[in-house]
Amino acid sequence: MLSVKNLVTTFQTRQGSIKAVDNISFDLPKGSTLGIVGESGSGKSVTALSIMRLIPKDTGKILQGDIIFNGQNITTLTESGMRGMRGNKISMIFQEPMTSLNPVFTVGNQIQETLILHQQLSLQQAQKKAIELLQMVGIPSPEKRIKDYPHHLSGGMRQRVMIAIALACKPDILIADEPTTALDVTIQAQILDLLKNLQKELAMSIIMITHDLGVVAEFCDDVAVMYCGKIIEKAPIHQIFAQPQHPYTQGLIKSIPTFHPEKSHEQRLSTIPGTLPPFHEIPSGCSFQNRCQYAQEACKGLQGTPPLALAAQAHWAACFYPLHPKTHQD
Repeated sequence: MLSVKNLVTTFQTRQGSIKAVDNISFDLPKGSTLGIVGESGSGKSVTALSIMRLIPKDTGKILQGDIIFNGQNITTLTESGMRGMRGNKISMIFQEPMTSLNPVFTVGNQIQETLILHQQLSLQQAQKKAIELLQMVGIPSPEKRIKDYPHHLSGGMRQRVMIAIALACKPDILIADEPTTALDVTIQAQILDLLKNLQKELAMSIIMITHDLGVVAEFCDDVAVMYCGKIIEKAPIHQIFAQPQHPYTQGLIKSIPTFHPEKSHEQRLSTIPGTLPPFHEIPSGCSFQNRCQYAQEACKGLQGTPPLALAAQAHWAACFYPLHPKTHQD
């Protein structure tokens, strides 16, 4: 369905050009869900915006690489051709619904706009379809809610409206950029269940961008872990949790809160020391070296940047010392 090959996205800053996405590759089969995880600033959202061709032209650009959707290279499309695909074949749920929805238009108007543009429906047809979409995503009294403005709705309701807009044209691929951020756990569970059900109903492929490994474990088939703009590990979901190969992935998994009633008063939450370095200060060699307890001389650039290597069946890790290194990925 989607194949990303050697994608590089750069931005111009006061410190010079930086690679926010640095030579990443992954495949998304039809009907599957890929989770992209990592700390804030690791390049997850820029990856999604690159696929959607929404990188700001005044400061950023896709420097190289291919994004192949159903045999067509998105990077070569004209802006007109991309508008026909964006929201129609590939849709995106943005990170913060309050800032993504237009405050001066009703939610009904914003859903109808997509339907009129891509499906060539009349205003009456679009209004009827918008009511059906609000009902599909679980919003009560959709005939009334369609006349509401975004500020009339709760965070969970706004997120459901964003999902309705994204799914209006029954896209082949849905990119969900942290769709449960800032929602309480009950609403999070409802949103994830909603996406699961809609995925089955519409046979969609989904890219789930999140920093919540609990969401990944529940929702995804495969996982790509990003750090400093690179994919440093990717594998099927069960392998990532059963045998993480990269020290960064191991640290993320160890930092997941657990609850043991008999030990809860003794437990301290595990953390990864340090912080993500600024992109213009990424060290040569392994970008994780300054935070890694296993770092050795080879990690400091003497052997270059560690390539993504096959550590186990269908399990890749960019580390000089993974558990089972075998061959390097092309």
